[in-house]
Amino acid sequence: MALIKPNSAFTYLPHQAEGITWINDSKATNPHAAAASIMSALSVIWVAGGLAKGATMGDLVERVKSRVKVALLIGADRELIAKEIRQRAPHMEIILIDAPHDYVKGAQNNALMEAVVRAAQSRATTGDTVLLAPACASMDQFKSYVERGDLFAASVTRLVGR
Repeated sequence: MALIKPNSAFTYLPHQAEGITWINDSKATNPHAAAASIMSALSVIWVAGGLAKGATMGDLVERVKSRVKVALLIGADRELIAKEIRQRAPHMEIILIDAPHDYVKGAQNNALMEAVVRAAQSRATTGDTVLLAPACASMDQFKSYVERGDLFAASVTRLVGR
């Protein structure tokens, strides 16, 4: 199992995990960047959501619908993405992941990303790519896109990369 971080070389975790690739592209904070990231893989478990900041998601969903198996949606504007998926890609599974009631932005609690990773892990199969390419800003649930990506990577390392 490989965990790929934005703006860095490949970082490999200690064990192969059933042929599943985990990619942190938290920097994909708009639909155009997310589409480019998604189109680099053939079978994607997509982690998306946050603050859309006025962006529309229809063209993104239309472009990537043949590549995405499951959309794991978080954040304030996740329903905006879910609505477009329901209209344009009804075959795509949508999972809405709520932040735990005790989750606080910027705190040590990584329960939100751990829930994301568990959901992805339960649906991913050999050949899939689990991709954090949110198409949205992070400020609703995280201090920055860097923190969002770091928490995702930490959860993958802790839950998958044993």
